[in-house]
Amino acid sequence: MNDSRLSLPKSTDRRRFLMAASATAMLGGLLLSDATTGVADAARPTNGVRLIPNAETDLFRVRIDLDVEGNVDLAANPLVSRKSASKLPISSKAKFDYEERYRRPENRKRSVSDSAISDPVTFAERYYHEASADLNVSKLKQTRELRDLVKTTTVRRETLPEVLYANEDYFSRDELDLLHLPVSSIGVDHLLPTGEVSQGTKYRPTPESLASAFNMTSVDASEIEAEVVSITRDEAKIQFRGNADGSVDGVPTIIRTVGKLTFDRRIGVCTWLAMAVHETRDIGIAKPGFDVAATIKMLRKPMASPIGLEKKLPSVDVTGPIPADRLYVDLHSDRIGFDTLMNRDWRMMSDVPGAAMMRMVRHDRSVAQCDFRSLPSLAPGKQWTLEAFTQDVKQTLGNQLTDLIDSDERVSPLGLRVLRVTAAGSVQGVPIQWVLMHFSDDSGRRMQATFTLEADNVDAFAGSDLQLASSLRLTGRKSESVKDGSQQTDAEMAQSAENTPASTRIADAISKRAKKTEVQSASDLK
Repeated sequence: MNDSRLSLPKSTDRRRFLMAASATAMLGGLLLSDATTGVADAARPTNGVRLIPNAETDLFRVRIDLDVEGNVDLAANPLVSRKSASKLPISSKAKFDYEERYRRPENRKRSVSDSAISDPVTFAERYYHEASADLNVSKLKQTRELRDLVKTTTVRRETLPEVLYANEDYFSRDELDLLHLPVSSIGVDHLLPTGEVSQGTKYRPTPESLASAFNMTSVDASEIEAEVVSITRDEAKIQFRGNADGSVDGVPTIIRTVGKLTFDRRIGVCTWLAMAVHETRDIGIAKPGFDVAATIKMLRKPMASPIGLEKKLPSVDVTGPIPADRLYVDLHSDRIGFDTLMNRDWRMMSDVPGAAMMRMVRHDRSVAQCDFRSLPSLAPGKQWTLEAFTQDVKQTLGNQLTDLIDSDERVSPLGLRVLRVTAAGSVQGVPIQWVLMHFSDDSGRRMQATFTLEADNVDAFAGSDLQLASSLRLTGRKSESVKDGSQQTDAEMAQSAENTPASTRIADAISKRAKKTEVQSASDLK
């Protein structure tokens, strides 16, 4: 383990760590009091037993309370340096209440001797009755809640952390962040021992088991030790404590934890978990770092039949690949006034009046960047030509430009006119490719998007410009108003789309354009 990153932080961070240690000590005291509670000898198993989850139990109701307090670490420019430039105090209280149903391959042979480790659940359905958080970041209060349109979700665990996607619409970035928890209700079974145990048995969960339970990409080193503190014919109580060093999406992460787990032997289910966690995560290219203390309480009970989930099992391929078309995220700019569906590797990094920027990051490596800027409006009905835009691109890139690869124009499914120019060049000797795009509507409103990427990243870029062109929609601009001549004010545009799914907006726009084309074609025949 890297001792330098485990050294205690100073000043404010030290106070946060002591606060985390205090919370850990409180939970530790609770664990000790439970461990010393007397158990009648007649109730104790006389021989070693195995704690095996019931492989026939696939439907659960899960309730989680999560309290977090600590600091968020921000870098001035994470592309240049990951060193923290500022710290923002953060606190959060979140609640989750959901149904969870495991879906296993139809040809899977079930046996009471199966364990959670030998039968990993890779596909689950969820329905969120509640998912909300009250956040306070540097005295700025906000509330995050899951929209009704995305409460029915699918969970995939072929890789970690878990991949969630909504069945009806697309998550916003805030919703995705809200649902990423430091513990997995599916992976909690992996904290159980795999061999025979009795009261007092100690064991160490494997790094793979810890990654599954704590919803991390990997655990590279661990000192976490678990102990069976009591065991009866009805239940077993386990406590664990220690440190783990790993990563989440390529960003180094350290956790210090103490917790308690209850396994109901009668039904073969982990029914209760309580944890105190002190988590330190490095600053990533797309995400800030943090140093926080968290307390987590999970209640997990089998259900006889679903309430929010469909009672009849939907027909799904539980062994098929994750659908690429479900892994978009709904990104938006309040200041320029647009939203778009992009691959989840894309994150909106800044949004200021007249300009916005999003960045494509994969496994904490920067792939591309896209800069947006507002352009002066033209008179209604006026449009730039592709030739004029190409000349503007040449002037903008100047001596950096070595070649114009291609150019084209199109009308997007949402009715925007899109001019696109792809150019090659170099910056300080590094081969660069640019994709510059000009968007405009019939009212004369315009904006430009400029993708910048190293030539070696073209394959990873994977046509992100075409995805932007097909899904970008101009919306209301915060604290701004459109010029006379538009058919709809910014406020009206924003209000009309507020409760409309992104997928429906695109489908409706395509349908309307098709009908308009049909009418025009019919009129031409007269």
